[in-house]
Amino acid sequence: MPVKPFRLRCRYCNQPVDWPPQQPRCPRPSCRGPLQPKRNIVFDAQLIELAAPGMWRYRHLLPPVPDNPISLGEGWTPLLRLEPGSDRLIYVKNETLNPTGSFKDRGAAFLINTIQGEDKIVIDDSSGNAGAALAAYAARAGRPARIFVPATAPEAKKTQIERYGAKLIPVAGDRDAVARAADAFAQQPNVFYASHVWHPGYALAMQTIAWETWEQIGRRAPEWVILPAGNGSLLRGVRWGFRALQKAKYIKTLPRLVAVQAENCAPLAAFMAGEYRPGRFQARPTRADGVAAPNPPLIEAMAAAVRKTRGKVVTIPEDTIRQAQTDLARKGFYVEPTAALPYAALPRLASQFNPNDAIVLILTGHGFKAQ
Repeated sequence: MPVKPFRLRCRYCNQPVDWPPQQPRCPRPSCRGPLQPKRNIVFDAQLIELAAPGMWRYRHLLPPVPDNPISLGEGWTPLLRLEPGSDRLIYVKNETLNPTGSFKDRGAAFLINTIQGEDKIVIDDSSGNAGAALAAYAARAGRPARIFVPATAPEAKKTQIERYGAKLIPVAGDRDAVARAADAFAQQPNVFYASHVWHPGYALAMQTIAWETWEQIGRRAPEWVILPAGNGSLLRGVRWGFRALQKAKYIKTLPRLVAVQAENCAPLAAFMAGEYRPGRFQARPTRADGVAAPNPPLIEAMAAAVRKTRGKVVTIPEDTIRQAQTDLARKGFYVEPTAALPYAALPRLASQFNPNDAIVLILTGHGFKAQ
């Protein structure tokens, strides 16, 4: 376990917050900014618990959780060559093989182990994957859950959430409307807002993807990591994970992080170009529902993750997303539209790759979640 107590601070006002936080955002009513670690986590390979299942092999590198954490077997997903026998060092980190079919299981598992008060209702707002993950882990923990989703969310995801026993609350409008509805409900007593957007534990859990990749690729860092970016917990967490390795001198250079968005909903691309206006960004419908977040509240932190790794933002048109799904399926990877975005970005980045670069694509969600 960490030698010193793990503490958080508000990214905006620097308010210190003890772990685990009692709410997902800064407790100061006048701020309510995002929380982040007060100090960088420094990786120590000697603390890896090799016999522990899944992502819990890194339990002693993460903020404290119970000795026997609630789990469904999340983490330690395969890192595979995209094309067996090819000389190209392109890998896929297959997060579709997590228990509910997406990378969100890591964050949900971590959060469910930090919530205090056994009778609290846990809630989240989600396009589907985060809601399904929280519903599953709440069921495993014996907790009631309510999941707020867009009324237009894929039926497969809504069905999955309900099968776990969570109360599904469809909301008319876009993801911003869903988030507002969840935030309003969270003001009631005995409710814990297990927000995959705001709660720092979500991004902290995503560090385990970076650490697994480092181990599986031969205890080195890839040159590039390409991933979908909606509200940014994956992007921020992967950066934190590789930074922890760099701080401990296990790697010299951070991978260049490529955030991929749908062309129809690309607020981060607009932000990087100086064209984004909070609350005014106009998105169009996209089949990549997992990144259909027109106003991500932590967009500045997302942009910092890209800039500080000398990364890129790439946008993909709708017809290319569908074709990428098909192409990945022909290689044996059945993914939902959002998860196809990193593969679709490869041709747009090809001129920037060096011949010996190791490139990791994070496949975030299984195809059974799509229509």
